[in-house]
Amino acid sequence: MTTHHWPWPIGADAPAAHRLPSPRAPSEADPGSRIRWKSADAVVVEVTGEVDLCTVARLAAVLDEHVRARPGVLRVDLGQVGFLGAAGIRVLLRAERHAEAAGVHLVVDAGGSRAAVRALDLLDRLQGR
Repeated sequence: MTTHHWPWPIGADAPAAHRLPSPRAPSEADPGSRIRWKSADAVVVEVTGEVDLCTVARLAAVLDEHVRARPGVLRVDLGQVGFLGAAGIRVLLRAERHAEAAGVHLVVDAGGSRAAVRALDLLDRLQGR
């Protein structure tokens, strides 16, 4: 059992709901994706914004859709990503497994995104690549 310190004295009423923090609202930096290039043999998906736990579902859906289409190459361009969190990395690893099983060559390109370069570099170090 985990114990936590209460933010208000015992016996006092909990703070009013209107003073509690609201859930994270979508921002202009939420991820978007667009197909930058598509042929029968290859698809390039450009990802923009922040890729974190709150926003990763859209990226997962886009990657799943393209892997199911079975192009020869699926390139994920992360050059416009401002933040790539652990949830985003998990989605990329999952896409890699699905792509391999489907015979699709998945290429993840960090581009000029410092956030993506750092996250992918850390992943490579952890995997011993």
